[in-house]
Order: sequence, then structure tokens, then C-alpha cells
Amino acid sequence: MSGQSKEPGQTITLPDGRQLGYLVVGEGKPVFWFHGMPSSRVQVLCLEEMAKSWHLQIVGVDRPGFGLSTYVPKRRFRDVAADIRLLADYLQINQLALAGVSGGGPHVATCAALLRERTTKAVVLCGLSLPLDTSGMHQTGRLMFGLTTVPIIGTWVQKIFRDTYLKRAMNPNSEVGRRLAKDLPDDDARFYLSPSDGRDRLLRANIEAYHQGPDTTKAFMQEVKSWKKGWDVDLSQIPPGLVHIWHGTADTSAPIRNAYKNAEAIPGSHLKMFQNEGHLFFMNHLEELGELLSS
Repeated sequence: MSGQSKEPGQTITLPDGRQLGYLVVGEGKPVFWFHGMPSSRVQVLCLEEMAKSWHLQIVGVDRPGFGLSTYVPKRRFRDVAADIRLLADYLQINQLALAGVSGGGPHVATCAALLRERTTKAVVLCGLSLPLDTSGMHQTGRLMFGLTTVPIIGTWVQKIFRDTYLKRAMNPNSEVGRRLAKDLPDDDARFYLSPSDGRDRLLRANIEAYHQGPDTTKAFMQEVKSWKKGWDVDLSQIPPGLVHIWHGTADTSAPIRNAYKNAEAIPGSHLKMFQNEGHLFFMNHLEELGELLSS
């Protein structure tokens, strides 16, 4: 998958020589978007209409090893926050909102703590809590996350996951796609199996995640290891009321207990449940999300 990317986006060169990939949609109030995992900056293409409706400038950022951003061994959550600060400076953005989905959720919370003087609002959508707890996840997730950090076996598991994931992303209605959908709540399964612009853009973001080939596999494994270690920042630094936590009660990719744990870990956060909705619930509530981010 490595080579010239066909997806939109730009890069900046950071002080240490690394490339940081990003993609901007819309104009208005700045929002930094943290993609799921594995995914990429291209995920913000799903938010173009929301950005237009609510006058938002949404900046999707590739984390190291995904999309266009250079892989970094032993990366920590706080290191991503430092990259976001540099990108915000480069784009001449002083005040910003934060939003992130699934594996991007911990990065939202980390940035809310370390960039609190610049953050106007932070929204965690179906976010994972730390340290990673796989109980309640669908079987594929439990096996994959459980084995990913096992020496030697982990690399083999990730290669199988990558190949299967890409087959589903390239043809969601294939036998592989339908088999994976059986693990998901009804609304998530319908989303993946029903053609739509939103689905196609989300799957394009998934494919772009693996743009760097083997480095993306290493980045995935490293991110899971970070999840299992837990937070590397003091979340009590986050100002009360800054963080909003939204979660679907039927989620089996990041079960609902993650929302409760995040609410407990982040003082003064606002918790909102979406009844009987799964991991991709936010795709059904983009207008509501836009309203929150623009306020």
C-alpha cells in the first residue's frame, strides 16, 4: 500500500524532520479531528456537510504511522498532543475545539489536558477508556487486541487483520464484509452493508490508514500497547465541563462501560448516551455534533 497517496491532504515538516499529514474541510471555527483506528485524516470527508452547515474548519490529522504521517517508535499520547500544538501554530490557530472517535478518543482527552489553554470544547465519540478493557467487545475485537501485543504472534495477527480489514473496506458487500458485519450491532451492520456516500468515505479513510504498509502495522501495534498501559497524563488538569462524552449503548467495538470509565476519569465531563445505537452512531447525529462543536 505504500507509495504516492491518491487521497487529498497536505503535510508539514516538523522540527525533528518528520512529516505530519492533515486534511482540512470547511471554513470557520477550528476543530481538530482525531480519527479512529485504523483510519486516517480522510475521515473528515464524512464531515464536509456538517462543516458547511455549522461554519466549522475541521482539521483531520494522521497520527504517526497512519496515512501521510511518519512512523515514530515508542510514541506516547502526549507526543501526539505536541504534534497538534505545532500544527495549530503552523495553521495560525490559537483557539480550537477537539473531537475524536473510537481510538481517537484517548487523544482528545490527552489534548484537552495538555492544550487546555487553547481548547474551547472537547468531544469524545464512542471513545476507548484506558487501560484497554476488551470485556464486552465482539469476538473479533477481543482476539485481535488480546493477541496484538504478544511477541512474534502479534505481528502475524496484525497482518491477518490488515488483509481482512482492507478486503472489507474495498468491497464491504463481499463475503468477508458480510462475515465481519455479523459481529456488529444491527445499525453498524446496516451501515457497512448499505451503499452511501458516508460509508464510502469512511472506508476510504480506512484504506488510507495503511498507506505506509509495514509501518502502519507497527503503528497499530504500538497504539494498542499504549492503550494497555493507560493514561500518560493527569486528566484532573482538564477544566470541569470542557469534555463531552457521547456513546451508543449497543456498541460492541467500544462497549458502554468505556463511556462510564471515561466519565469517571475526566472530572466534570458531560455524559450522553444514545440508546440502542452502535459504534458508528455519530454518523447519524452529525447535525447535533456540529451544533455542539460550533457553540
